[in-house]
Amino acid sequence: MPTSPPASGSELDYRPPLLAVAGWAGAWLGTGLSPVQSLLLIGAASLLALLCRRRRLVVALGLSLACCAGLATVQSWTVHGNAVAALADDGAVVVADLEVHQGQLSDSSPGGPTWIATARLVALQGRGQDWLSGATVRISATGSLRYRWEEVPVGSLARATVKLGPADPTDQVSAWGSLRSPPTLLAAPGPVDAAVNQVREGLRTAVAGLPDEPRGLLPGLVLGDTSQMPSALVDEFKIAGLTHLTAVSGANLMLLLAAVFWIAGRLGVLGWWRRGLGLVTVAAFVVLCRGEPSVLRAAAMGLVGLAALGWASAGQGLRYLSWAVLGLVMFDPWLSRSVGFVLSVLASAGIIWWARRWAKALATWLPAWLAEAIAVPVAAQLATQPVVTAISNQVSVVGVLANLVAAPLVGPATVLGFAAAGVSVIVPPIAVGLAWAGGGFAQVLCWLAHGAAGFPGSTVSWPVSPVGLALLVACCLVLALAAPLVWARPWLAVLLAVVLVVALIRAPSVPGWPPKDWLLVSCDVGQGDATLLRAGPEAAIVVDTGPDPGPVDRCLSQLGITEVPWLILTHLHADHAGGVSGVAKGRRIERLLYSGVETPTANWRQVLASLPEVPRLVAEPGTVVAAGEARVAVLSRLALRAPGVDDRDSAEENDSSLVMRAQVAGVRVVLAGDVEPAGQEAALARNADLTANVLLVPHHGSARQSEGFLRAIGASVALISVGVDNDYGHPAARTLATVAATGARIFRTDRNGAIAISAGPDGLLVTTQRSP
Repeated sequence: MPTSPPASGSELDYRPPLLAVAGWAGAWLGTGLSPVQSLLLIGAASLLALLCRRRRLVVALGLSLACCAGLATVQSWTVHGNAVAALADDGAVVVADLEVHQGQLSDSSPGGPTWIATARLVALQGRGQDWLSGATVRISATGSLRYRWEEVPVGSLARATVKLGPADPTDQVSAWGSLRSPPTLLAAPGPVDAAVNQVREGLRTAVAGLPDEPRGLLPGLVLGDTSQMPSALVDEFKIAGLTHLTAVSGANLMLLLAAVFWIAGRLGVLGWWRRGLGLVTVAAFVVLCRGEPSVLRAAAMGLVGLAALGWASAGQGLRYLSWAVLGLVMFDPWLSRSVGFVLSVLASAGIIWWARRWAKALATWLPAWLAEAIAVPVAAQLATQPVVTAISNQVSVVGVLANLVAAPLVGPATVLGFAAAGVSVIVPPIAVGLAWAGGGFAQVLCWLAHGAAGFPGSTVSWPVSPVGLALLVACCLVLALAAPLVWARPWLAVLLAVVLVVALIRAPSVPGWPPKDWLLVSCDVGQGDATLLRAGPEAAIVVDTGPDPGPVDRCLSQLGITEVPWLILTHLHADHAGGVSGVAKGRRIERLLYSGVETPTANWRQVLASLPEVPRLVAEPGTVVAAGEARVAVLSRLALRAPGVDDRDSAEENDSSLVMRAQVAGVRVVLAGDVEPAGQEAALARNADLTANVLLVPHHGSARQSEGFLRAIGASVALISVGVDNDYGHPAARTLATVAATGARIFRTDRNGAIAISAGPDGLLVTTQRSP
């Protein structure tokens, strides 16, 4: 017998969520399998539905999976089975006419800052043929070319020489295109794009007079435009758990709509007029944010969340959410592979299912607006925390408090920012006034990010393993179940808040970490390097900083380091120098040693901005620096053959890394940045003494290694500093086998967390922050 519908909208009807999950699975499989495999999947799902036709739910699940898989397969084949994809597989160089969409600057590319955008390929010439096309490609430009392409207005038609490359089979684009020439503009943007460009530029003009931080943040809150945000502020928003505020998200739209409805109510705009105002607001939001799939997702999630909080019960809200998810993965099956979509759905589900009940419990002793401001961000964070931890390897402790304080500030800042954007094309002086008013709220958010990121215990490392994530899910569920009991008791809620604040005051550490007599530590900084050489009770020589300020700052805080006699940068790629401001945070850096290579230039400017008054020394082979019991000798540095060239010359910059041997209390370690075979062979050719007890495997264990170099070191312990599930495939299986063949024990930060080396009576002692 089929299950009867629930009697009340507040009860959980599990059928719509199950149908949404089945459809999500079908879309995910359909965008990853070959057409033949997808047809087999669709046939199997349809057969299951046929065989179980008496069980309506099973039939519905099978049809949902089959339908979404079929739609996804057709769309995927359309994207990856065209002529553009075939040319990309051959690495063709073509002349392309491109309709340029919204671009962004990426600082995480190995070759330095890279401009990346999607574009519609209108026509192309190559291999002696001409094609008309409508394929979507992802284009990129580095070095001096990126400045030219950043100036191209969105929606313009531009011609350029492009080297095509294959896209990932699960990607939504037909090809990657590396731009090899500056743009030749063929046509201006259409009327809609031109109007949107004018409004967005009007907002940037309106905020131009604000201080740097709110000037960069306000467009991020309104439009997701973070191009003007200072890099240090971006990092602090990450640590504080506030990054979602500068992304186009359903939560942002919910806050915007809530503020608009509140203002409309105070002005007497009610009933269908207020609902109409809400629809106009959503339409404006979608258009101004370029109407990308992520924007449509945000609009759907925001409307669902607001409807559930304002007019629907929790059970009805989850039904609305389920149908929205099913519709979205049918419309855009690649959303099923988007982490942002996962977070958006989970956040909406958490808010729908928990926030109203929690707010009612809090409202027994707090004002209703404050109760809701507390309940909504806490519900969203608990629902999304396992996924966030799986990505970042961390649990944000400060995020809950930061979001609680931020909630009442985001709405006014966003509404005033939208108003400034709209008015900027009509009455610019009024737009400036609105921008300054919104900038006031944005400035408070900046101060909040500074304060939250400054807590030593702002984040806690967490093992990203099936057991670790299952334990975290269980903890989140227990907290969610216990929350109404806590919220209803003022003394218990206040006590919990006090405990949380106390926990933030000192950096958290795993029992037994750090070991008392550590000599060197490889910090867990994700996909990058940061190594500490002990130079005193509270002092260390720091070699490289990792990609972000937060992890290296946390590592130094856990070890009690307040003095840095020498900061050494092997080279300036972001994964080795991006966290300089984290090392400098609250610590005295006495001197900087670097290779003399000052590219990528954007990274060098960031170093100079973080260390404006620190004396600098260019390293040469034979340079020796020391502090306390730590001594570092530069053994080799391969000169960059083409200094000052575009940031694309990343392989040469890798080989120009400093190759050093450090010694701390008799323990010797070789540190070689990202040197590849050319740089490693150059070090061997100098006949320097490379022998050491410990080796930090170069370039995060990439496949590009010299076996002779690894054997010459003869280390008994090999450390690999690498990010969890990184996009580069580090460490390579071949390198792991080669290092193991030298007799070294291998320890990896992606599995072990931070790794400390101490001297024991029978040799080296290795202490890891967590078990693999």
